[in-house]
Amino acid sequence: LITSTGQVEEAAILSTCNRFEIYFAASDPHEANARVMEFLQERSGLPVSVLRRNIFMLEGDDAVWHLMRVAGGLDSLVVGEGQILSQVRQCHLHSIEEDGCGGKVLSRLLNNAVAAGKRVRSETAISKGSVSISSAAVELSEHMCMKDLNLPFSEARLAVVGAGTMTRLLITHLASRGLERIAIVNRSMPRPMELQEQFPDVDIEIVLEDGLWAVVGGRGVGCTA
Repeated sequence: LITSTGQVEEAAILSTCNRFEIYFAASDPHEANARVMEFLQERSGLPVSVLRRNIFMLEGDDAVWHLMRVAGGLDSLVVGEGQILSQVRQCHLHSIEEDGCGGKVLSRLLNNAVAAGKRVRSETAISKGSVSISSAAVELSEHMCMKDLNLPFSEARLAVVGAGTMTRLLITHLASRGLERIAIVNRSMPRPMELQEQFPDVDIEIVLEDGLWAVVGGRGVGCTA
C-alpha cells in the first residue's frame, strides 16, 4: 500500500481506461512525493527517470481544480462523458472502505468532486450529444458510412476488437442504430459469449485473435475497444 511506510497519510487511486491518477494527503509533501514515485516504480517496473517524463504532479488548489474538471467531464476525451463521474464516485467509496486508504481530507475532496460533477451535468448542457467514446464512435461511423461505403449504417459489416466494458457499451449504441450483425475479435471465448447472451437480438460472430486481420479486412467498419 502507498500508505504502508507512513510518508503518505491518505491515498486514493482513480484508474480508468485512459488515466491513472493518485490523490494523496501528507504533512511532508517532499517525502510523500518520493514515496508515491517509489510505489509507481514498484508497480510498473519502470525506472524513476522514465516515470518522471510521463507523469504530471499537482498540489494544493491545482490538484483540487484538476479533480473538479475530471469529475465534471472537462478533462475527458469526449467532453461531458458520464462514466468518469461514476468512476470518481467509486474511487471515493473505495477510499472510505475498511481496506481503503482515505481519510478526512480525501473523503471531503472526492465527495465534493462528485457533487460538483452532478451539478455541472444538471445545470449546464455539457452532457448533451455524445457522452462517451463509444457513442461518439458510433455517431462518427454512422455519419461516414454512406459517404465511404455507400451503405446505410444498418447494413454495414462491422468488427470490434476486444470484449470488455467498452465493447458492451459500443454494442448497446450500435444496436440502437439498427446494426444487427457484429463480429467480435478476442483472445478467448468467455467474454464474447457473455455479450451474445446479453444481446440476443444482435447476431454476434466470435473470432479468436488468429483471425484478426481476415475479419478486419473484410469489414467496412472497425472499432477497437
